[in-house]
Amino acid sequence: MTISVILVVAISLVALVGTLSLTGKSDSDYSAATRGNLLNLSYIYMGLALVLTVGIIYFVIKSA
Repeated sequence: MTISVILVVAISLVALVGTLSLTGKSDSDYSAATRGNLLNLSYIYMGLALVLTVGIIYFVIKSA
């Protein structure tokens, strides 16, 4: 179980870093037209982190 938790956290962090690094490399017209995308994407990642945390806690409590 520890390996799966570490794997989920690692994949989430890699996806977050990759997404945030790509957002800085867009052209200026696209960035000006979609300023809110980074904020929306951050909300998605926060929601995903919350769901994953609750799921992991539920799994740990249920398996104990």
